[in-house]
Amino acid sequence: MEKYFGEWVPYSGNSAIILGVILLVIAGVFTFFGFKLKDSLKVKMPGKAVAGVLVAAWILSILTWFVNIGIYTLQMQQEKLIGTIPNNPITKFTLSFAFLSFLTIFQINVKKGPKAAFWSAALAAMAGPMIFEFPFDLIVMGRTYPPIPPDPMALRALFFFPLFLVELTTISLMFFSPLFKVTKYTLYSLAGMFFVFAIWGFLSFSFAYTIGFLILNVAAKALAFVIVVTVFLPEKNLAA
Repeated sequence: MEKYFGEWVPYSGNSAIILGVILLVIAGVFTFFGFKLKDSLKVKMPGKAVAGVLVAAWILSILTWFVNIGIYTLQMQQEKLIGTIPNNPITKFTLSFAFLSFLTIFQINVKKGPKAAFWSAALAAMAGPMIFEFPFDLIVMGRTYPPIPPDPMALRALFFFPLFLVELTTISLMFFSPLFKVTKYTLYSLAGMFFVFAIWGFLSFSFAYTIGFLILNVAAKALAFVIVVTVFLPEKNLAA
């Protein structure tokens, strides 16, 4: 049987049930706080010092991740782990959602100033995939294939820990926009994404080999972009 790289071992049995329950509980928590939240939560824009630290951390985390990818790949080559990278059917959807979210956010905010609208839209398009990827990577981190000797978990940590920093710092860049705010719709959208993750988890959280798993993956990714759109919706669009 041909080996494929860049995948993960699916969940099964009790592990799939536990994963699904945990994700369902998280979805419920976000739904609860969505009901409780009455007014939008605005985040104060970071000052120059904090902004500098965030940008520096963002750049360094990206550079570190690329370096660690090289180390990870070199170790694979030394262990003679040769395989085929599977086709990725999700990338085209990610790029499409990013483009649509950019256009949507720019269009609905352009009257507040083209510059603020442009940068808000650009930051949202960057953050959208990361909102999906952070919980996704936490779920698959311990199950990536193939395990790389001599210490698979250490090498997984080498790959994923700087990636987590990339994801979190990219999301935090949205704080630079004066238009950023968290609303009940943001929390409902987060709940929706985790609900889709929960269904996916109960069904083994497999790679998108089948149309069913592809739909679940794309649906969760689409909701991640809905999340970033909600944080940049004008107040008049958020009236109940």
